[in-house]
Amino acid sequence: MSDQTKTGICTLMVLRHAEKEGGSDPSLSSKGKERAKALARILCGVSISRLLCTEYRRTRETIEPLAAAVGCEIETISAGDSPAWRTALSAISAGDCVVVCGHQNTVPLFIEAVGGKLSGTEKVSGQEWIPGHIFDRLHIVIWPAVESIPAPSAMALELRYGASSQPQDP
Repeated sequence: MSDQTKTGICTLMVLRHAEKEGGSDPSLSSKGKERAKALARILCGVSISRLLCTEYRRTRETIEPLAAAVGCEIETISAGDSPAWRTALSAISAGDCVVVCGHQNTVPLFIEAVGGKLSGTEKVSGQEWIPGHIFDRLHIVIWPAVESIPAPSAMALELRYGASSQPQDP
């Protein structure tokens, strides 16, 4: 039995897709593919219950190496299907660790939906967005399974993985 199950903790890990090529539904760039491999390396020992992504190629490609490393299928939910996302997030229960790969505008929504707080965002039309150049963040939100979502005592961590996304000083 894992420590998460013993303590009744729910875990949600949320990240933005890795760096992409151009186009309407682009694949990951070579830098993005390296970042996806880095994600798989750091999470390969974690017991992951579900892997969720949007319908876009870049989100799926970001978590494919992780899916292969942990032996978990990737589930796709349309980025705009708010009811389906609410259902998926509210289904997280004691001992679960769910990984979600989204976009600069959906990551803040997923984190806030379970009670977490996100810093370092920009407001665009009243909604929080992750700045366009940021790809190296992994947000981890944990809360007691006895609390409903959004969980009032949810704790959020922001970690970095892979190469830095910070602009280089001249």
